[in-house]
Amino acid sequence: MEQKSESNDTFSKVYFWLVPFLIPVIVTFSSYLFYPLVSIDLRWVPVLLIYWVTIWIFTLFYRFKRGGVFKEERFKLTLKLKGDYLWLQYLLVYGPLIYSIPLFIINYAGHLSFGMYILIIIASVINGPSEEIYWRACMEDVGINAGVSQKGRLAFAPISFAFWHTAFVIHLFPWNEFWFFAWSGILLMTWSSGFIWMWVLHRSGRLIPQSFYHSCANFLSIFPMMLVVILPLLLRPAPLF
Repeated sequence: MEQKSESNDTFSKVYFWLVPFLIPVIVTFSSYLFYPLVSIDLRWVPVLLIYWVTIWIFTLFYRFKRGGVFKEERFKLTLKLKGDYLWLQYLLVYGPLIYSIPLFIINYAGHLSFGMYILIIIASVINGPSEEIYWRACMEDVGINAGVSQKGRLAFAPISFAFWHTAFVIHLFPWNEFWFFAWSGILLMTWSSGFIWMWVLHRSGRLIPQSFYHSCANFLSIFPMMLVVILPLLLRPAPLF
């Protein structure tokens, strides 16, 4: 159901249209400061830490200024969904587990050390809920207070969510002729997932199911790919000619 804004809040308007695009800028340039302190294979650590701190600061700042975000129904401890198109919600949120689990076993499970598993679990548990809270819950409430329609929120929030991953690609993908294709692929993948998870939030009003699957996707695909596929490419010496 379309939610009506009771105010045309200038602060929320600025926040909605500007802040999401500050995040990749902050993460990108702040992460460069840590290059002298970490080896190339640990470059992802400051990127993620700065990113998490940044989105939590912006989330809590908006919560302090305007309230909202942590609504009871959103964070009800259940994996059940509700509302319209219920079968489609379940298919979109949990359906990918059908193929992502076997793909993880085939492509990554045997290539990860015990330490890598621990790192991936910790990063996934933090990243999934953190991103859902900022990019879905916070952006939803900001958009409502800014007077943005539900269709506008559904269109814009996934775009800004996808765009932040530019910082991720800049620091973790090798600068070669394939960089643009990697960037385009990451943006398309993250836009589509952001669109689905925001749509489900609009239909069900809940965030725990998306947070659960988001963490699963990070564990089964994103972080293993980074450690097993991307980092070896980044560490590979550049050809002389």
